[in-house]
Amino acid sequence: MAFVPSLIFAQATITEKDTTIVTPEAHFFATFVKSFKYGLSLTLEEEIRSAPTHRAHTTIALGYTPIPYLNIYAGYTLKLYGNQGWTDPNKYLQHRANILITGQVKLGQWNLSLREGVMLDGRTGEVDKRVKNQVDFTLRSRLQAVYAIPETPLSIVGKFEILNTLNAPITYINETIQLRGNGEKEYGQYISELRPELGLQWKIDKQHSLTLTYRYNYLYDRGISINDETGNMTLTNKYTTKHLILLAYKFGW
Repeated sequence: MAFVPSLIFAQATITEKDTTIVTPEAHFFATFVKSFKYGLSLTLEEEIRSAPTHRAHTTIALGYTPIPYLNIYAGYTLKLYGNQGWTDPNKYLQHRANILITGQVKLGQWNLSLREGVMLDGRTGEVDKRVKNQVDFTLRSRLQAVYAIPETPLSIVGKFEILNTLNAPITYINETIQLRGNGEKEYGQYISELRPELGLQWKIDKQHSLTLTYRYNYLYDRGISINDETGNMTLTNKYTTKHLILLAYKFGW
């Protein structure tokens, strides 16, 4: 009951601030894939992200290919944030799960694929659910084309991926807007990332490959902060452009 009047009289204003950040970054991948019978496979992957992210991802995943044109992937990732200090594991350790389905077809020298899936990012500490989720759900959609250059071990790789929020914390914002009744539009889900990518893959032999790509990463994040003493709510619109160089080594059989 004490929360109800604070909601009614709060938010005399909603302040929006637009910020644009441009950063270069490098990502390094080392991936091991072991194939088994019946279309099953096991993937182990380590990813290191350079400054300013300072992050490491350790992934274990199972894959299932029932037919050559379809792959189902389920993976768990432990995320380590190197820029959050080392005193509180709720800050420097986070968890992620991916469930992905990929359909692919080979046309001559071309390999075309469409991947759809859901990414779940979990927070270990307690959160204010008015402004953050305990688990974020994100829809991942990726179109990829790989062209094998004839009589060479090289392939041209092109990708375009879209990440779309599925459970952005918008309930509190929209309830506040309705109470104010000033005709301001309500907020909904939004596209959080656009990732066009282009590069070159070198198939060293049947077991080893090396891929070097450039990714233009456009990110949008809507942050929410609430001052419970004054009742003011601030919406922060943050746009980040990242120029990424990705180097990936893959080994498997």
